Amino acid sequence: MEINYQNIEVELDGSVATLWLSRPEVHNALNAEMIREISGFFLWAEDKLEIQAVVVMGRGKSFCAGADLQWMKDAINLDRDENLKESEELSSMFKSVFESSKIVVAAIHGNVYGGGNGLAAACDLAFSTTDARFSLSEMKIGMAAASITPYLLNKIRASELKELIFTARIFNSDEAVRYGLINQTFPTKEVMDSHVAGLLKQILANGRQALIASKQLINKIAMQGSPEIMAQIPGMLAKIRVSAEAQEGFAAFLEKRTPKW
Repeated sequence: MEINYQNIEVELDGSVATLWLSRPEVHNALNAEMIREISGFFLWAEDKLEIQAVVVMGRGKSFCAGADLQWMKDAINLDRDENLKESEELSSMFKSVFESSKIVVAAIHGNVYGGGNGLAAACDLAFSTTDARFSLSEMKIGMAAASITPYLLNKIRASELKELIFTARIFNSDEAVRYGLINQTFPTKEVMDSHVAGLLKQILANGRQALIASKQLINKIAMQGSPEIMAQIPGMLAKIRVSAEAQEGFAAFLEKRTPKW
C-alpha cells in the first residue's frame, strides 16, 4: 500500500482487500479522520482493477461503536459551513461503500452501535459472530439516525426499523439475521472468516462485469426515489448534532451520567 493511514489498516491478498477499522481503544468509533480515510480508501480502490472484493472488519473488541461522541460534541465549536461539511463527509462515506464497484462484505464481532450498523448495511453482505451485539443507539444521546437510515431501510422493514430506532434497544445476532441486517451468524470469528473466504471464492469465480452490473441494478432499484431525500440528510444531521438536546446527550454519555431530559 502506498497510502499511510492512521485510523484504518488495509491488507491486500490477491483480489481481496481487507479494510480494518483500527481505533480499538474507542471500539473503532468513527471520527472525522477515520471517515475521510475510509472514503479515501474506497476512492483509491475504485481504480485498482486487481481488487475485486473488500472485507470490512474491526480491530480489538468491537466492529464499530458508531460515531465518536467527543467528535460529535465538538461540532458545537464549528461554524455552519464546517459543521455541514463534516456531516456531508459522513454521508459520503456510507455512499462510497454502497456504490463501490467491489463486492463489499462486513465481518462483524463485538459491539455494533449507531453508525456501525449503517456501515454494515452499506456493505453488500454482512456476517457476524454469535456474540455480536447491535443497537441503533442514537436516541439515547438525543440524536436521530440520519445518514444510516437509507441503508438500514434497504435491509430492514420500516416498521421493524422504527421499533429498533425508537427503543434504541440492544439486539443479538440471531435477531439481526431475522431483521435482514446480516446474512448469517457464526459461533466463532475463525468459522466466520472461513465462510467469508469460501463465499468470496465462489463469487469471484463469476464474470466481473456481470457482478458489477448486477450489484448496480439491485442498488438502483432498492434506492429508487431516495436521491432527493439523501441530499437533505447532511443538513439534518448538522442541525441535530449542535442542538441543545444532542449536546446534552453527548455530555451525559462522556460524563457517565443520565441525560437531563
